[in-house]
Amino acid sequence: MMLNGKKTPKRRKKRIKLSPKASRVLNVLKGGALRFSWAARLVIGAVLFTPILVYMVYINYTVDRQGVFQGDQELRNVVDMLLSGKNITGYEQFNERQRDILALLAEKFETPPNTIALGSSRILQMNFETAGLEDGEFFNCGLTGADFLDIIGSYYLFEKNNCLPENLIIGLDPWVFNKNSVDSRSDKTLYAEFLTNCLNIPTPYTTPDPREKWTALYSPSYFQGNISYLRLTGGETNTLQVVNEDELMKQSTEVKMHDGSILYPTEMRDKKQELIDNEATVSINYGMLNLEDYTELDTERMEHFEAFLRYAKEKGVRVFLILTPYHPINYEHMSVTQPDHYASFLNTEPTIRRIASELDIPVYGSYNPYAIPGVTNADFFDSLHCRATCIQKFFPGIPKAVENLENGVDVGLNYETTKEEAEMRDSGVDQETGSLLT
Repeated sequence: MMLNGKKTPKRRKKRIKLSPKASRVLNVLKGGALRFSWAARLVIGAVLFTPILVYMVYINYTVDRQGVFQGDQELRNVVDMLLSGKNITGYEQFNERQRDILALLAEKFETPPNTIALGSSRILQMNFETAGLEDGEFFNCGLTGADFLDIIGSYYLFEKNNCLPENLIIGLDPWVFNKNSVDSRSDKTLYAEFLTNCLNIPTPYTTPDPREKWTALYSPSYFQGNISYLRLTGGETNTLQVVNEDELMKQSTEVKMHDGSILYPTEMRDKKQELIDNEATVSINYGMLNLEDYTELDTERMEHFEAFLRYAKEKGVRVFLILTPYHPINYEHMSVTQPDHYASFLNTEPTIRRIASELDIPVYGSYNPYAIPGVTNADFFDSLHCRATCIQKFFPGIPKAVENLENGVDVGLNYETTKEEAEMRDSGVDQETGSLLT
């Protein structure tokens, strides 16, 4: 500031000098006020954010569109529908996820079924009636394309969930000892875990860290995905249709029955016999499924199979082995036309019977259709799959099978029966004398 052309000096503010003690008190107060400010902000933020966090966790856990915590929503819908006694169409679209569905089923059975069946699609025609049981006492756990690993893994799922049945039906395919027969969908980890933990056969495997999945609980991106899923579907899926009892035999698509069995569509069930036989003949040109590379019976698989059967029996489970036959045209090709090429196939049944006999486990049926009295071409849908009427010709149902086992009844068949011998037998002619049987 200028005054009379001269610069006026600035006035200095007079500072109040505090004593050292007062300065310390003031600094403490300033620090306390700052900490209180931050604490207040945290409290307000927590109050505002906690409901959002709780809501996020709730949505992520209950909706769980990717099945991180409860399995995929669609798969859970399938399980809930089956366990509530509903027969459904649309199940075939889950063929690649059948193993996941079975894992959920094993978890959700309130009480173990009296009897379960394991195996591939070749056992899926067995239902509770064919098994001779009441509705609710039987569940068919067969899997499309099931291999040796699937059979053991499926059993292990039930054991892990404390849900072992009294009776175990195992549908054994003839490639059971073919080490080259491994389905890409089978759970190799589950199989290795069973060998290691139950059979004391150390087999390397890794299991996912269960803690990792819980990070999805508070994941904003997973929350956004679940909210979008709810908006689009309302949490429901429209891929499955319930079929009423009076409409079952009219369906043009496959029906998954509530006992786990399969009812084929009308087109397959009503196919003309001539067409079935022609297709069986044509299938020979493409090779027999899982048998073309079956050069030898794998010793390791046989040992694992025997150890598994022994283990299941030690757990108090009755085991029944089922061998479903091939269409006569296809069996004739393998046993008569090219027996050398299919030598491993032909050696599988006697091997199964030997192992079962040593463990006192009954074997019902045969891969050889001629070994089963009354079986004809009309008992087959195609070269691989026989009808329920065929199973009923060699399997008496669980109550009778249990009675036979307890009484030591020999239920074996002559698996080497020829076509000519079968024709004589089924015509009522004594094979030794040639006279009519009375």
